[in-house]
Amino acid sequence: MDSEREAKSPTHINAFELIGMSSFLDLSSSLRKRRLDLYSNGNEEEKGGNHISLYVIMCGTQSLPKGWEVCVDINFFIYDHVHHNYVSFQDIENGNRTRFHEKKLKWGFDKLISLDSFKNCENGYLLNDSCVFGVEVFAIKEYFVQNDPCLSMTKPPPIVNTHIWRIDNFLDVTERVLHSEIFKFGNVKWKLSIFPKGTGKGEGEYLSIFLMLHDAALLPDGCRVFAKHKLRLKNQSVINIDRELDIEAVYHHQLFLLCFFTGYSRWFDKSSCHGGFPCFMPLNYVKDPRMGFLLNRSIIVEAEFLLLGMLKKFI
Repeated sequence: MDSEREAKSPTHINAFELIGMSSFLDLSSSLRKRRLDLYSNGNEEEKGGNHISLYVIMCGTQSLPKGWEVCVDINFFIYDHVHHNYVSFQDIENGNRTRFHEKKLKWGFDKLISLDSFKNCENGYLLNDSCVFGVEVFAIKEYFVQNDPCLSMTKPPPIVNTHIWRIDNFLDVTERVLHSEIFKFGNVKWKLSIFPKGTGKGEGEYLSIFLMLHDAALLPDGCRVFAKHKLRLKNQSVINIDRELDIEAVYHHQLFLLCFFTGYSRWFDKSSCHGGFPCFMPLNYVKDPRMGFLLNRSIIVEAEFLLLGMLKKFI
């Protein structure tokens, strides 16, 4: 550590009378609020005994966004009442420039000056049992590390992009909801859910089918999963029926039912982990053997993934 005398008053000097033990002073700047902490008998926890310990503390950082940083130059001062100037203290090894961030809110000297030197009347630091401390804080650069999004997209190969769920003895099911086994697409775990007697707007009249993101609560903060997909009740006689979320079903009283849709796209995250159709298909169509969806008392539900993506935010 080195010290230097200045005749003029420092630009951002703040002074207070030494009271004893630890003393505190709030510093206001145009950027942030800081506090000056003084240990008049030394900071014993940092092995600063028999010295004056002095620190600048960043305050009010709880409301700052994650990843904040500020780079500053800091100079500490003690007023010399004998020579009427300020003695500045600098860290020779590391310099006086430092960077505050959410894990580093404190900077200063465990051993600013020895108590013997501080109390020596010839040095002029104490006058009538009072002294003046000061600090200059110059903000060099203040910035926030943004949560930059990174989106990765995957188009699954057609051969392996469909999960098939066979439900046997469908007409005998008494449970309100059935869940498929957990399956994996795009490094994400999924499952299908059906309500044999419907739910929501479709309760009592429709078969309801949903795709669910498994363990959505385990997703990192800011992470979202994109899926362009089809939900399908397979016509086991001839054709498949695809349904899109924002298109109402158009059913025709024919021997076979044929509808073409491109599927639908949605984002899944912690707060919205499932999507599907409360009114997927009227139950009388599902149960009608002429329609081909129910064969040997079984139905087949499929989820086809056309495009998968994941949006992550990095710091």
